[in-house]
Amino acid sequence: MENNRPKIIGFSASLRNSRRSIENQDLIADLKQIENVKSLVDYLKKQSKIRLDQFVDSGRKEGLPFDQIYRNLKKEKGTQGLSNSEVALAASLWECHNLGCEIEHVNLSDYFLETKKKKNESLLLSKINSADGIILSTPVYFGDRSSLSQSFINYLHTLKEKVDFSNKVYAGLSVGAKRNGGQETTLMYQLYDMTHLGFFGVGNDSETTSQYGGTGYAGDIGSMGDDSYGLDVCRGTGRRIARVANFLSYDTDKRVDKLKVQFWILQDKNNQAKKMIDKVFHDTYPFIEPKFIDLCNKEIVRCIACDICPTHISVDEEYRCIINSKNDDFDQLHGELLDADVIIPVVFSAKGKENIISNYQRFIERTRYLRRGDYVFSDLIVKPLIIEEVYSEENMIIRSMTSFLRHHTILSKPLHLLLYQGETIGIEEIKADIIEKMKTFLKISAQRLLSQSTHVNNNNYKPVGYILSAEKDKEDVKLNQRQNMINKRLDKIEIQIAQRIK
Repeated sequence: MENNRPKIIGFSASLRNSRRSIENQDLIADLKQIENVKSLVDYLKKQSKIRLDQFVDSGRKEGLPFDQIYRNLKKEKGTQGLSNSEVALAASLWECHNLGCEIEHVNLSDYFLETKKKKNESLLLSKINSADGIILSTPVYFGDRSSLSQSFINYLHTLKEKVDFSNKVYAGLSVGAKRNGGQETTLMYQLYDMTHLGFFGVGNDSETTSQYGGTGYAGDIGSMGDDSYGLDVCRGTGRRIARVANFLSYDTDKRVDKLKVQFWILQDKNNQAKKMIDKVFHDTYPFIEPKFIDLCNKEIVRCIACDICPTHISVDEEYRCIINSKNDDFDQLHGELLDADVIIPVVFSAKGKENIISNYQRFIERTRYLRRGDYVFSDLIVKPLIIEEVYSEENMIIRSMTSFLRHHTILSKPLHLLLYQGETIGIEEIKADIIEKMKTFLKISAQRLLSQSTHVNNNNYKPVGYILSAEKDKEDVKLNQRQNMINKRLDKIEIQIAQRIK
C-alpha cells in the first residue's frame, strides 16, 4: 500500500498579511527547517515582532492615521514578518509538514482585489485543484469571517462544475482580539459552508481537546506569537487535517465488503423520520449494512456532568458511565453504538411541536463519556440527515454538525430535506448524491482501518479544566488500563481488516 504525499494549502484571509507576492514561498522554506516546537514558537514570536516593527516603522511611531500606515505597509516586499492570522496558519502547516504532507501558503489578498475583481485566477484555480486539504485562516469580524475569506468561499461556489471537492479535507483557524471574541462561531459558520461545498470537515485533534479548529487570541498587531494555547490548537488543527488527508491519500483499491451505516433516530414525529430514511437510502441497501437505532422512545437519563468521566479507563466495550438507573437504557445501547463505519444522526424538525418525540439533547449529553473515553468514534464519518418542515424554526443542521465533530469524527455534507405542504423538495437529487457518497465511503472506511492498523495514534482525551478527572486519569495510566484499551482496539481493527476488507 503506497501513501502519496497529500498537499495541504494554507489560505490566509487577512488584509494585514505580511507575506505578499504570489510565488513567494519563503515561509514554507523556513517552516521546513524548523526541527521542534520550541524552535517553532521562537520563530513565530520573532516573525510577530518583525510585523509589529513594520507597523511602527510605517507610521505608528509618528502617529499617522491607520489607513496611511496600511498603504505604507503594502509597499513592503513581503518576505519577512507574519500577521496574526499567518502565525496561526504557520503553526498548522508546520505540523502538516511533520506528518509527511506537502505544504503551501497562499495570501488571498494577492488574488482578490479591493475592487471586487480577481487576478491570477488560473493560478489560483490550479492551486485549489492540486490541494488534498485546505486550511483557511481568518481574523474575526463580529463573530464571523473576514470579507476576504467570504470572497474565497464565494469563488469556491463558482467552481463546483470545475473542481471535485468530495475528496478534499477542510479545517479552519480564526484569530480574534479577545479570548472569546467570536472565534468558535467563525469556525462553525465556515465549517457549514465548506462541508456544503462537498469538503470533508475536521476540527483540531485529540491532543488539543477536539473542537472546531484553531482559535487564536491576538489583541494587537504582533501578539499572536505569545498565545501559547492558541498556537497549540492551531498545531492540533494541522495534525488533524494531515492525519485525515494521509489516510484518504492511500493508493489502494481495497474497500470494505459492506458499509456499516448506523441511523440514530434522535427526533421524530409520527414516524416520519423512519419513513424518510427508507425513501432516501433504499437504493443503497445492496452495498450497505444498515442499522436503525430508534432513540426517540428510549429512556435516557440526563447527564449529571461528573467530575470524573468516564468512571475509569477500560476497553471500549465496557459501559463506563456512572448512571446505572433502572430507568435508563444507555447501558443497553452502549454496545450497539460501537459497530459503525458511518453514523447518520436523523432528526425530524417539525413546524408544530405537538407529537414531537425527541431525545436529541439528552443523547448528545450522555455521549460525553464516550468522547472522554479516548474518542471511541474517532475518524468515523458523520453525515447528518435533517428532515425539516418549512418554518420549523430550528437549527438542527449546525447543532448536529458541531456536536458530532467534537467526537473526533470526519464530517460529510449533511443531508437536508425540506417538506412543504406534504411535498418533499429535492429528494431525487439527494438520492442520487447519496449513492455516490456511499460508494466513496466504502473505500474511505477501508483506508481508515488500514491506516489505524499501521499508524497507531493514541487519541487520549485531555481533561483540560477538570482537575479531579486529570488526577484520576494519571492514576489509571499507571495501572496500564489505557494501554490495554489501545491493544484491544488494535486487535479489533485487525479482525475487521481480515473479515471485511477485500
